[in-house]
Amino acid sequence: MVGLKHLETGYPCQTPCLIISNHQSTWESLAFLVLAPDVAIVAKKELLNIPVLGWYLRRSPMIIIDRARGAKSFSIMLEQSRQALSQGRSVLIFPEGSRKGPFEPVKFKRGAGLLYKHLGVPALPVALNSGRFWSTAASGPKTAGTIAVSYLPIIPPGLTEAEFTSMTESMLEAERSRITMAA
Repeated sequence: MVGLKHLETGYPCQTPCLIISNHQSTWESLAFLVLAPDVAIVAKKELLNIPVLGWYLRRSPMIIIDRARGAKSFSIMLEQSRQALSQGRSVLIFPEGSRKGPFEPVKFKRGAGLLYKHLGVPALPVALNSGRFWSTAASGPKTAGTIAVSYLPIIPPGLTEAEFTSMTESMLEAERSRITMAA
């Protein structure tokens, strides 16, 4: 793992925070349960239909969203994120919305910027290269190799949504590119 110095003393943040990660495979959906214990993961409703993962999501205090509900879905996500933070839990979101290939550029959907703006907590960007070894398809092939997880500098609250999105996309893209090419 790279950037452990950015984790400070309270793994992964000193206080509950918003964790922003690129999304390339099923690996990180499972790994973050160890990388950021007691995290509330923002997950799309469709994941409830996946054997084992769906069972886990139904029984854990995750933030399940129905993307078909549009703005109403954001209101629910914001309310549940605030609740998780008030309970001392960080919130993890994969802002790209769906898994992307290891060489596809990082491009956020709007939810992460809105959460950052409305929650008013620090954000911890996390870049990874899991797509080099695990397919973007949940049941796709896996190859031998070492997955890199890179913790980037914490972004304090207070930026505009546009500033946050631009900065975080750039940081994640640069680091994703670096660790993917190094693999």
